[in-house]
Amino acid sequence: MAGAALLSAVSVIPAHASVTAEGQFESHINSWRAGNESRRWWDNNDTSDYTGIYFSGCYADGGGGFNYAGLQLWKDISSAPDRSKGTRTNYCGWVDYGDPNDAGNYYFALTDVSHGTFISVDYVKVAW
Repeated sequence: MAGAALLSAVSVIPAHASVTAEGQFESHINSWRAGNESRRWWDNNDTSDYTGIYFSGCYADGGGGFNYAGLQLWKDISSAPDRSKGTRTNYCGWVDYGDPNDAGNYYFALTDVSHGTFISVDYVKVAW
């Protein structure tokens, strides 16, 4: 989780987010490279809401600027390898992973950067 400050504020709900979501957190990303991971969150799977990740204010250190970030959603498995719940390309907006339909601890990891080595994101929202 190197380079990420994780804040627990609730304020702005982007139009695509469900108001009845089971949970959410807001944060930002500072100088992440492929392999960096978010904080973990617990999804009881009490609702059939999609898990989504929203980015706003995206920057990359490469000459072409930010184009996209590859994000993989993982279910944390304590005594076995973590289980992938899919990879999505975030173009500095929302990406939805559908309903994981599986209670557990989740996190996302940066898998790919469009230009350069690092990305920074001013505003990150995760809702489930």
